[in-house]
Amino acid sequence: MSTSLRASRLRLILGTTGLALSLGVGLFLLPDASQRLNRQLSARRAAEASRNKKRQELADLRQLADRIHRGEKTLADLEARLPKGSTGALQWDVSQTLHKLADKNGLKLLSVKYSQPNREGSKDSGLESIEVEFVAVGVYASHKAFMLDLEGSGLPFAVRDGRLEESPEGARLDIVLRAYRRASTTGSEGDDA
Repeated sequence: MSTSLRASRLRLILGTTGLALSLGVGLFLLPDASQRLNRQLSARRAAEASRNKKRQELADLRQLADRIHRGEKTLADLEARLPKGSTGALQWDVSQTLHKLADKNGLKLLSVKYSQPNREGSKDSGLESIEVEFVAVGVYASHKAFMLDLEGSGLPFAVRDGRLEESPEGARLDIVLRAYRRASTTGSEGDDA
């Protein structure tokens, strides 16, 4: 019986030692491995978030590049359509277009005034602008159709100011347009060919 007692004691000691070693591994090595795994997982999540952010930035930059490309193309098309004639020719074209569209839409033009040619704000671009101020009277629906037709007329202009008021003659539309042309580089600012 003493041999079986010794064997039992030996098994008890070995079992206790194995249990102590297991607890040591569990207490010291597993938390370290768990922390390492958590760090790796958080690093992976941060890398994925960074990658997604970079992808979004790249997509935004591509959209910006596309908008810039379309803008450059639109600007080149606009510059190609700018009249190259004299200021007087531009005034004549604007005047004919305004009168034609006013007649078409049943409006009466009370006045059309032109400013002197101006290169202010476009000194390096080779553009010259004139301001065209006109007053038209009629019914509101005619004014709307007139402005839509004027917008689609192909004239190189931008609306600088506008006002719609009631008057005894009907709705009164006061508009100031800025019309553009390509200025010659050798002549004066007035009527160059």
